[in-house]
Amino acid sequence: MSCAKDFFEVIPPTSIISQSPVEGSLVVEFVHAHGVRPNELLYKHNDETSWLVVQRGMVKMIIAVGISNPAVLNDMAGQSNVAFSQLQNILTEEEMEFSDIIRQWNYIEQITTTVSHNDGNSQHYQIFNDVRSKYYRQASFNNGFPAATGIGMDFGGVIIDIIAAKLDKGWSVVALKSPVQLDAYSYTSEVLAENHVMKDFSRTTPKFERAKILITPEKKWIFISGTAAIVGQSSIQQPSAEHQTEMTIQNILRLISSESLLKHGVSPGEKSIVTYFRVYVKFSEDIQKVRETCLRYFPNVPMSFVVADICRPELLVEIEGLAVLQ
Repeated sequence: MSCAKDFFEVIPPTSIISQSPVEGSLVVEFVHAHGVRPNELLYKHNDETSWLVVQRGMVKMIIAVGISNPAVLNDMAGQSNVAFSQLQNILTEEEMEFSDIIRQWNYIEQITTTVSHNDGNSQHYQIFNDVRSKYYRQASFNNGFPAATGIGMDFGGVIIDIIAAKLDKGWSVVALKSPVQLDAYSYTSEVLAENHVMKDFSRTTPKFERAKILITPEKKWIFISGTAAIVGQSSIQQPSAEHQTEMTIQNILRLISSESLLKHGVSPGEKSIVTYFRVYVKFSEDIQKVRETCLRYFPNVPMSFVVADICRPELLVEIEGLAVLQ
């Protein structure tokens, strides 16, 4: 944060995520808005965090990152509740609901770790999902759940980043469903982990869409959720990171294909152009092969690579991205 002060008069909302840097480098990324005039920007904060408001006419968009307080409680249920409570406070102040979130990033400490509780084992990711379900039930997701990523970090409890918006005429969002992957919120208990920590919500499904299309008068954006080598609801039985990367890319290509987009009301002449990928790799020794596979498919697409744990023990790679329709 001290480095940011050298470049910004007002430091923009910033997340510091404890994920291992690739090849000894530090990766710094910013969410930014093109073509936004200074009088459309408003920096806001409360006692817990800060966020950015972009107001253009009747359209209001907020970018809130670093939503967490790991020092409050040292258990996953407590940290998840604190993070979602802080997020709810931001949304309430902006007269929004959880259903106004378009894109959400969920960073979860030791995501596949299990802890002993109430004579059973409880997985961190499952606990997080159950807390998310508890908060999400307060809203009606008529346009689908947010596009989302759930990924591991070395420490830090739970950190949530979001992009949310109240839209006006000419703006809309569309949930994009995968032709090869089951909706995550339709998973059966067969692929869910255990949670004996919570009594009111237990073993609920992850609440996110495979992608979300944001349609504006100027452009159509596709927010691609974190995607892995899953077909239906099952992980592919392939221990190679290279093969998992191949399958993950194929899943993304099918998701944003012209045939898939046409089923979701996109004009036949439009096609998706990937503009950015973030690639999470479980083991640093797999980075080079994963990178080579990604570049074979997308040689000109900017990418960042991060060493981070994936939401299932058997998964080695997860890829999220951004695309535009042209």
